[in-house]
Amino acid sequence: MDDQVDDNTMNSNRINDDNQGHDGRRNRTMRDGKPNFRLLIPSRHAGAIIGKGGKTIQELRTKHQCQIQIADCEVPERVLIINGDETDVINCISDILTCISESHQHSHKPDQNEVRALIHQSQAGALIGKGASRIKEFREKHNVDVKVYPECCPGGSTERCISMRGSKDDVLRCLTEVYSVLNGVPPRGSYRYYDPSAYNGYNVADYGGYSDNSMGNNQLNLRASNPIEYRNHSYGPSSQGYSQYNDKYADDGYNRNRTRGGGGGGGGFNPPHQQYEPSTTTQVTIPNEMAGIVIGAKGSKISQIRHESGASIKIDSQPMNGTNDRLITINGNPNQIQQALFLLQQAVRRSNVWNE
Repeated sequence: MDDQVDDNTMNSNRINDDNQGHDGRRNRTMRDGKPNFRLLIPSRHAGAIIGKGGKTIQELRTKHQCQIQIADCEVPERVLIINGDETDVINCISDILTCISESHQHSHKPDQNEVRALIHQSQAGALIGKGASRIKEFREKHNVDVKVYPECCPGGSTERCISMRGSKDDVLRCLTEVYSVLNGVPPRGSYRYYDPSAYNGYNVADYGGYSDNSMGNNQLNLRASNPIEYRNHSYGPSSQGYSQYNDKYADDGYNRNRTRGGGGGGGGFNPPHQQYEPSTTTQVTIPNEMAGIVIGAKGSKISQIRHESGASIKIDSQPMNGTNDRLITINGNPNQIQQALFLLQQAVRRSNVWNE
């Protein structure tokens, strides 16, 4: 569990609430005339940023003269808010990436730094460019994988996510240029910040969020609050196909936005994005006594979950050797897997058998 954070950090939800619905052109000026920079991070990284007793976050604030806030919440993702001059904020993000890297040395690779910045939906087109031209320019110029996710974050938010992944220096250079572009394209319309308490877990692939099985190693135990335990997984596109996957996803996001009237004019070729998502497999376990709940009478519940999620789901007929757990194997694209997991968890929670 993360160490206790001071009042400035814990009050970020209230600050968000105070700014809901304000004119979009004012959304990034909240304190001392300095803009807010909002990043989406996995909850597992919060501890590295906060540090023991809040020591690390206080050092970051002092060193970079920035306000830094991370609201605590019991979901797989959080919003990191940094308030300050842009140069100071970029330097602060650099140190934050270093903190995360040092905290996760066993799983971190030098070329796998990632920043997911939250932007107003009206600004997405400027970052994508006509025919995804600007996205491709970012990739070629900075040698990073860049993706603008097509959907807004949950809960009625007007924020979309742009992901940049690569070496730390390359990511920071790309992020600097992204903010430079945004400075010339003020948001249009009302601005509603994303509140992670609206997290639902089944459409993270569409808005760029983080899922439970992105939160740690292959043996992550969620049984304290959830009977479904992740055993092992292979999630997301392979590195070989990552760039092509992102090219098509970015193009699709642009065309979908235009088709819905967000960018004006007629939309071009607009295939469903699911066909670009590679099939992968996730395995979870569930206590044997709860298997009947997710299977249902004559298999009715599991058939319903298969139909609603579009995923292939197999539940082992017997517990694994030496355990009381049944193995569930889920195959499909990332969105199908997330929806299947959500529906499985929902089935158990609604049964009132599992006491959280």
